[in-house]
Amino acid sequence: MQVLIYGCTRLADVLVPVLVHDGHHVTVMDPDSDRLAIIRRQTETDSVWIADPLMQDFLIEGRIDTAEAFYSLSEDDHKNVLLCQIASAIYNVPRTMCLLSDPQLQDFYETLGVQVLNGGHDFLSSARELLDR
Repeated sequence: MQVLIYGCTRLADVLVPVLVHDGHHVTVMDPDSDRLAIIRRQTETDSVWIADPLMQDFLIEGRIDTAEAFYSLSEDDHKNVLLCQIASAIYNVPRTMCLLSDPQLQDFYETLGVQVLNGGHDFLSSARELLDR
């Protein structure tokens, strides 16, 4: 499965090797080229350095138009939700999931049908569950 991930966070450090091991093709996008280089050295992934993730050029370079799953794992709740909505509504990515740390935002967006992750102890199982749907 083609998986696109925005955000080279500690959660991506956990998720990316598992997805690659499970046989998925993973592309990681982030504005920090050093973090991308670290993930690329640790796993076989493609990476896209981006200046602004909300510009569609970078999303297209990450192959969002062919992605079967999209995870937004940055530390910015609002950017995560927006990117998931773009992936779902504009590019018709069938499986999207965003990291939200604010409990109020989690409740609000879950009522709108957004698949929400938190960085807690069940992160990895929740993230993998998305691909099983």
